[in-house]
Amino acid sequence: MILYVIRHADPDYSIDSLTEFGWKEAEALGERMAKSKLDLIYTSPRGRAIATSEPTCRRTGIKGSIEQWMNEDMHYMRTPQFSEADQRATRYEFSFDKGVQGFTEYHHENPREEFLAKMIASSDEFFERHGYKREGGLYKIIDGGCHKRVACFCHGGFGSAWMAHLMGYPPAFGWMKFQVRTTSVSKFVFSDYNKSGYAQVQCEYLGDTSHIHYIGGLKNNLR
Repeated sequence: MILYVIRHADPDYSIDSLTEFGWKEAEALGERMAKSKLDLIYTSPRGRAIATSEPTCRRTGIKGSIEQWMNEDMHYMRTPQFSEADQRATRYEFSFDKGVQGFTEYHHENPREEFLAKMIASSDEFFERHGYKREGGLYKIIDGGCHKRVACFCHGGFGSAWMAHLMGYPPAFGWMKFQVRTTSVSKFVFSDYNKSGYAQVQCEYLGDTSHIHYIGGLKNNLR
């Protein structure tokens, strides 16, 4: 399985759609993704994500399907204020076979952990539908796995948290560590780990925006 995680184009949040520049970004993205031989397209239920997917759907002839769990939520984007006590309290352990264990959030009263837990559970259900059952840091391949190219149009906060989880990092770190710009494309490959029947998720590139260096004479502002 090849997975493309794509952030929506430059947004007009007031109408949950795109700016004039955002529509140009989406068209440039559509031209790029039409060359990727996609099989499936999924989108967040938000208007800005659906709008961004439209040129890609039009060029590929694929109808996008809504995934409610890919919706944006501000809990993904809360930047904690680190005190010395917070830094001492934030810790986790990671291994390839078990993934992240013993992760402690910065503030116990911060409800982000609950939202991240729901995101992880929904992610697991999504991949199991596509032939991969998560077991720790690896995915058990079911019925040969999925050999399709899948594009998911979502958001900066959600996408950062999800991609961090896929790479084995605590998902709360994604928003702080990854710069995911508008219409950026991140590519992940599920490959059989030493022909063991388990897939390891490998990131080929993160946050690529090479399709929008210049649009209509306007230099991409990379918002």
